[in-house]
Amino acid sequence: MSYPQPQDYNNGESEEKGSRFAITTLSARIGAMISFIVAIAVFQTNDAKIDTGYVYTYKDFRSYKYGFWVALIGFGYTVLQVPFSIHYMMRKKHLINSYAFLKFDLYADKVVALVVTTAAGAVFGATMDMKKYAWRDEVESFLSVSYIAAAFLLAGSIACWISSLHSSLALSNKLRSHF
Repeated sequence: MSYPQPQDYNNGESEEKGSRFAITTLSARIGAMISFIVAIAVFQTNDAKIDTGYVYTYKDFRSYKYGFWVALIGFGYTVLQVPFSIHYMMRKKHLINSYAFLKFDLYADKVVALVVTTAAGAVFGATMDMKKYAWRDEVESFLSVSYIAAAFLLAGSIACWISSLHSSLALSNKLRSHF
């Protein structure tokens, strides 16, 4: 009769600095931050000037404005979280190791990931719908470049969901070690 092997609840972490869990958390946060920077840059630099002299920018479309502001807020949130991830990677313990902070971190990560995902969907959807009615080559080019911003928002949302998963595991480890 064989007994189940004891489970390793430390997420594959070893005692040395730079465990896989901590490195993955930091990598996800940095990946999200880079994705948000690129999306913001694409939104800011993408424009189309038509014959009448009018210049289309992201500010002319609500979905693009939403995507821009979500990328900006996501960038700010990620910048605030990176030092916590670096500290966790270097010291193997959370900077603020309270249940309330870990719970806040969990819910904040989930909300940010969800909002970034909706922004990526809004930008993809708006671009796809407007491409059907693009009447000029300049506008067609503007909309094609908008797909790049949407793709980076999507990449940022995937990185945010990875961070959200890690904060969920951190909270469950805190609860498990408490009892």
